[in-house]
Amino acid sequence: MKGLILKDLINLKGLLKFQGITILVFALMFILMGNSFFLGMIILMFATMVITTISYDEVDKWDMYALTMPVTRQEMVVSKYLVMIIVNSLGGMFALIVGFIGAVIMRQTFFTEIAAMIGFIYIITYNLGSTMIPLIYKFETEKARLMLMFCALIPTALIFYIAQMDISLPGIDNAWVYVGLLIGLTVVGLIISINASLKIYQKKEF
Repeated sequence: MKGLILKDLINLKGLLKFQGITILVFALMFILMGNSFFLGMIILMFATMVITTISYDEVDKWDMYALTMPVTRQEMVVSKYLVMIIVNSLGGMFALIVGFIGAVIMRQTFFTEIAAMIGFIYIITYNLGSTMIPLIYKFETEKARLMLMFCALIPTALIFYIAQMDISLPGIDNAWVYVGLLIGLTVVGLIISINASLKIYQKKEF
């Protein structure tokens, strides 16, 4: 499985160089505008890399070749989730570094708030991956991307509805309860996603 992970990371090497330039642009925008939205974009940018690795495999017909070697289908699937953890963590790390440096340069003391926002988006990226990977295995990359865009309209509409209803958001006193609940739901979703991907992949023919 280590070889599968290294293969994906090597394939992403060129993309990572390009992402480095993009990170610098987002970092500059954050420092100039003080908008933490750009830090979130860094995390999301890395989160999509696992989708890119599966897309590369589809184009190169990698799965057909790999399954002729002593590699199980379970290892093929689980390796993608491990790559997701690695790239998501890289995105979170870079966002934290940029946020800290930006706060120092701007001589601001809001790094705690920035770190909280980064942590929230970091958790959300796992929900993104948990939704996307099974869809890709079922419908392939391009169709899955369209489906995810459609699915994204649902939470967006829900947030808009809550805003219109003027429902009060969780207070700081019980914020950790909601954080724990979000993490718990994310872990459960990840487990369900892995099992779903395994079932789909076991039935795929290459």
